[in-house]
Amino acid sequence: MAALSALLVVPRRVEPSWVPPPRVDRLEQRQLQELEARRSVRARAGLPLELRAVGEAFRHFGRVSSAQDASPELARSALLAQLAIARERHGDEPLLELRALQTELFVAALQARSDAEPTPERVELGGSLFTLGVERGWFEPGPVRARPDELGTLFRVYWADVLQLRRHPFAPTLNEWRAYYRFLLSQPNRDPRTREHDLQLQLGYVAALAREDLEYPSYLARGVLLYQRGRIAEASAQFVSHLEQQPDGPWTLRAKNYLAACGAALSE
Repeated sequence: MAALSALLVVPRRVEPSWVPPPRVDRLEQRQLQELEARRSVRARAGLPLELRAVGEAFRHFGRVSSAQDASPELARSALLAQLAIARERHGDEPLLELRALQTELFVAALQARSDAEPTPERVELGGSLFTLGVERGWFEPGPVRARPDELGTLFRVYWADVLQLRRHPFAPTLNEWRAYYRFLLSQPNRDPRTREHDLQLQLGYVAALAREDLEYPSYLARGVLLYQRGRIAEASAQFVSHLEQQPDGPWTLRAKNYLAACGAALSE
């Protein structure tokens, strides 16, 4: 028992290889899914003409932005013009119903078959999100394939960004941001030739998440990623900052173990 206790409290050298995931409230996530399902049902029952025009303009933007020689500025301008008319005449809730329906259709299109075929539904609704997902392998069969709840979160963030709706009630909640970045940070580096680029992307994800989630152990996450980039002294400084900020938190021993690894690497 004494030996086991020592292992649990005494720092030891552990290679920093695991980026802590954001904490997602699964109950809140299920409640949002239920709300979105009710909105989708109302949308299927019929949306005003102006809302249907927004939906079609959104699909047109997806087609244009997915093309290699894309110049989507005109398509976006037309979409935003339709959006302004729809909001003025009908308010925000019908737009949320449209979003829920388009989210449901996008997820269904990706779940319908286990490949990354650019079907019209996937391209029109997903646009650059679908293109990025194909490049990153998010839709391929296997354990890292995006789950339906993850696809829904990815789409809602993409939808809000395309329509430039970055405030309540369209902006992602804190829990959605956590789910969004949890998914992005969980994706493996598939190609050693792009590992440096992927690590830089993940550092960007951590920085963006830290702006939304004050509880996230961002110093610890940055330290892991900097260590993996070979920037040991900078990683060490991040682990020290984490321990100064959270001397008795749930990640304390892990941070000390990672700091020990930095010390060993710097002394070699």
